[in-house]
Amino acid sequence: MGGHGHGGRPRKEVNTTKFYEALGIAKGSDAKTIKKAYRKAAMKHHPDKGGDADTFKEISKAYEVLGDPEKKKTYDEYGEEGLESGGPSSHSDIFDLFTGGGGRGRGQRRKQKGEDVVFPLKVTLDDLYNGTSKKLRLTKNILCKVCEGKGGKGVQTCRDCKGQGVKIIIRQLGPSMIQQMQTACNTCRGTGQVIAEKDKCNACNGQKTVKEKKTLEVFVSKGMKHGQRVTFSNEADEAPDTIPGDVVVVLQQKEHSTYKRDGAHLFFKKKITLVEALCGFEFTITHLDKRVLVVRSEEGKVYKHGDFNAIRDEGMPTHKNPYVRGNLYVEFDVEFPSPQSLTPDIKKQLKKLLPAPSKMELDEDDYEEVGLEVVDIEAEKKRHQQQSKEAYEEDEERPRGGGQPGCRSQ
Repeated sequence: MGGHGHGGRPRKEVNTTKFYEALGIAKGSDAKTIKKAYRKAAMKHHPDKGGDADTFKEISKAYEVLGDPEKKKTYDEYGEEGLESGGPSSHSDIFDLFTGGGGRGRGQRRKQKGEDVVFPLKVTLDDLYNGTSKKLRLTKNILCKVCEGKGGKGVQTCRDCKGQGVKIIIRQLGPSMIQQMQTACNTCRGTGQVIAEKDKCNACNGQKTVKEKKTLEVFVSKGMKHGQRVTFSNEADEAPDTIPGDVVVVLQQKEHSTYKRDGAHLFFKKKITLVEALCGFEFTITHLDKRVLVVRSEEGKVYKHGDFNAIRDEGMPTHKNPYVRGNLYVEFDVEFPSPQSLTPDIKKQLKKLLPAPSKMELDEDDYEEVGLEVVDIEAEKKRHQQQSKEAYEEDEERPRGGGQPGCRSQ
């Protein structure tokens, strides 16, 4: 029984910890720990970074086995001798790990992930406040169901590239210099396989994929933001020996006519008259969820132009925690009466009711009277910048030196 093989002979002890020790982790570590340990060790010992090549090979060999669930299971029980004859293939490139790959067994072609497809989706601020769902219709390539993505019967390995999908081209650059380049095989178009015309699948004409229309439902959660992404994993184009990429939906918020958003907060601009600013007001705000908020001024308070007042917890809901909200800020825009509406009688009454203006005491010989002009401040800034630029260019063009042009010093 335990400890004995066939015929009652003792079972040979095998080493099932060597590869774990190479990565500096305990036997039985999970896939995440193994991958993290390999990345750290490979970065440290990669020959391109000054590391030892033999150590790097051992690390790569260890990850090639432990990074494959089936090989790891065999190794954990039977050690290296229990693995398939021939053992692991040559060491992996460290950058395989960063492009989604692990190790490759001999004769195996690692699946690459296809390109992601990005779609912009227009949404309103109301959508982001209340949450909604949108339909996204797309056309994508899927593996042909008739030939199961093989392209037809009688599929043969491409003779030109020997099934690799790529060919090596060597160029002579000089007497002792050559350049080696890798390029996709033209014969098989990089697939590594060729199909005779008569053997091609009638459904896909040997292309291995066909077009399919699909509808995805995009759920926009409360509190999501402009630029936020919703990802549909592996919903992009399918291709043989390829993991489909993702469909990535990017939310694009339209400008709202009433509200401005800044993170978790909303901003609302309200025009009030001078009388309302001085004597009080009341008005309603229709919120993004159609609730009507009644706003009344505080007794005895004077509201100035440009003042901000907060309505707590009436801003945007927090994504994934919609019961936590920002604030709604009301900015007051005080409208002053037009000059035509202020008759001499009204002005007299205002002078009696409002505090009298302060009087200046000036020496008649010590001041200069100036006028006021209404301007567009942004236009003023641009005008002054242009004038400064022209003055600088004119100064640069002037001849340097103190003498007059055409004169020589004696």
